[in-house]
Amino acid sequence: EAKKTMPTAGKINVTPLEDKTSEEEPVVYATKLEAKNAFKSLLESANVQSDWSWDQAMRVIISDKRYGALKTLGERKQAFNEYLNQRKKIEVEERRVKQRKARDDFFTMLEECKDLTSSLRWSKAITMFGHDERFNAVERPKEREDLFENYLVELQKKEKAKAAEEHKRRIAEYREFLESCDFIKANTQWRKVQDRLEDDERYARLEKIDRLDVFQDYIRHLEKEEEEQKRIRKEQLRRQERKNRDEFRKMMEEHVADGTLNAKTYWRDYCSQIKDSRAYLAVASNLSGSMPKELFDDVMEELDKQYQDDRALIKDEVKSGKIPMLASWTLEDFQAAVTEDEKYKGVSNINIKLIYEDQIERLKEKDLKEAKKRQRLGDNFLDLLYSIKEITAASTWDDSKSLFDDTQEYRDLGGETYAKELFEEYIARLKERLKEKERMREEEKV
Repeated sequence: EAKKTMPTAGKINVTPLEDKTSEEEPVVYATKLEAKNAFKSLLESANVQSDWSWDQAMRVIISDKRYGALKTLGERKQAFNEYLNQRKKIEVEERRVKQRKARDDFFTMLEECKDLTSSLRWSKAITMFGHDERFNAVERPKEREDLFENYLVELQKKEKAKAAEEHKRRIAEYREFLESCDFIKANTQWRKVQDRLEDDERYARLEKIDRLDVFQDYIRHLEKEEEEQKRIRKEQLRRQERKNRDEFRKMMEEHVADGTLNAKTYWRDYCSQIKDSRAYLAVASNLSGSMPKELFDDVMEELDKQYQDDRALIKDEVKSGKIPMLASWTLEDFQAAVTEDEKYKGVSNINIKLIYEDQIERLKEKDLKEAKKRQRLGDNFLDLLYSIKEITAASTWDDSKSLFDDTQEYRDLGGETYAKELFEEYIARLKERLKEKERMREEEKV
């Protein structure tokens, strides 16, 4: 309010602050600074403006006792100039605040107008807002127009953002609508379902290209989801099949441990034993990976290798005589002989049994072969004896030996003992035959 009555440059309405003469005793100040501040206070209370000259100010303040606070004219003018500079800064700030408030009020006025859009022309805006004091508070017309155009730029951004958000919302609602349609699958074609969608308002609110884009994006999502489900099912199946194989291997390990499965086991026989087991049925149902027979073959390969290693070791010992095995040995005899030596400690009981059976069979075959050979050679020698007419029921070994000791048949027997047994057997037959003839003659006489 004080500013409204301030005198302006050129028209000076000098009103002395006090109707007193300067002849009064001046006030004495303790320091130079206090004196200067008192003088500036005088200028301020006199409402001296920043564009006043020294002469203008002096006419107003000269009658005040504070005028004499500074003793020299130079000091007063220096304080006066400092005051003017401070006053200018204050006025600049006040003007800036006023202008900022005017601009803020101008923007508020625009924001309050519900009919204002980013397409409104400036000429139309003048008509709409010209009566509003907030419009006129911005003094320069060019600044009003600039503020208006700046506001329209921001308004356009907001409108675009709002439109984009609205479009995004409609897209989301349409996507939710598609997701609620259980007849849409990953392989569904747009042309086949378009008619079923168009009656819904969420469909109608979008442009044709947006409807198709959202639909295609949803189909891609369904395809990915379907692929992911396939991948999950495939992985689950793979894990289950691996578990089935592990369970089958575990069952075979148990059968190896209890002797059911060994190096001599045939798949046909083993399969007939396990064909109803859960482990076999599970692995037999696998669609990929090793099947029961292949898993069996893997185990058999390991068992056979171990068996062959154990068999070769023990066979060498039997052959060298370190294990004096006979065809008459029982399994217990063989097992006792094997387990006496620490180097056979790693040989399993089942392999000891299998090796025993193999060795016994070989020994029996060997004995049988030797017995057949002995029989054949014996028969050859007997045939020789039959062919020697000099040998009769009364002949003795010592008397007859010279008749055949140079023959191949005799030498093939490998010694006198067996030959003598055969000779005695032959003589016994001759004697029996002689007795039979005598008996028959006696019967004829009777």
